[in-house]
Amino acid sequence: MKPVLSVEQLTIETIADGQPLVQNISFQLAAGQIVGLVGESGCGKTVTSLALLRLLDEKVIRQSGRIWLDETDLMTLSDRTLRRVRGGQIAFIMQNPMSAFTPVFTIGHQLMETIRTHDRCSKREAKDRALEALREVNLEQPDRILKAYPFELSGGMLQRVMIALAVCLRPHVLIADEPTTALDVYNQKLVLYYLEKVRATYDTAILLISHDLSVIAEMADHVLVMRDGEIVEQANVFDLFDRPQHPYTRQLLAQHGVQAGGMKA
Repeated sequence: MKPVLSVEQLTIETIADGQPLVQNISFQLAAGQIVGLVGESGCGKTVTSLALLRLLDEKVIRQSGRIWLDETDLMTLSDRTLRRVRGGQIAFIMQNPMSAFTPVFTIGHQLMETIRTHDRCSKREAKDRALEALREVNLEQPDRILKAYPFELSGGMLQRVMIALAVCLRPHVLIADEPTTALDVYNQKLVLYYLEKVRATYDTAILLISHDLSVIAEMADHVLVMRDGEIVEQANVFDLFDRPQHPYTRQLLAQHGVQAGGMKA
């Protein structure tokens, strides 16, 4: 199956001292596939996710390699072209949902402007699409949510608003960086349910970054294990949990009390 996202020899380092943050990593995502990225805090997971969308500060960080989105190498695009690609073709659910929204504008304003940026339509059409997207993720009183400011919504609600936006724009690739962090069990289940719904409905490829191995075992088809900026193992989810090959993978599973086998239905 042809990959929708292909990362080739991605390297990320600081410009000031050449300190490597990520070293020569390569992986692929196919349409409708969920790939999990796991590793301890500070191993380079979030830096990698930001690099895929070229959101790192280029005055401080240098990145090299190739990031293919379908037939397009994102490393060669201008900032103006990248802004059209982000959201429309490749979307990002941040670890801290509050940082994804501008506090001085309503949720409705931000949703509608994003929709109109990527798809030419009237304000009325954009509002209708925003309302429908909020209903898709079972957010009650969507009209009220459109009028609300980000600080008036809980973290779980903001995560679902970000997923609603992804539903609305139907990106080819969705990057979800620790989407269940700091959420209660109920909202964790909701967020994972809607990620799966996006994948199943639109054949979206998802890169799911999480420190929670039970989430990865439940959701992922394929798993990448990162340590100190390198991918030390990647395998089918069943193989990785049943027969981990790298000593670090075995250590990581043991630290989280994960027993081999039976993790994914």
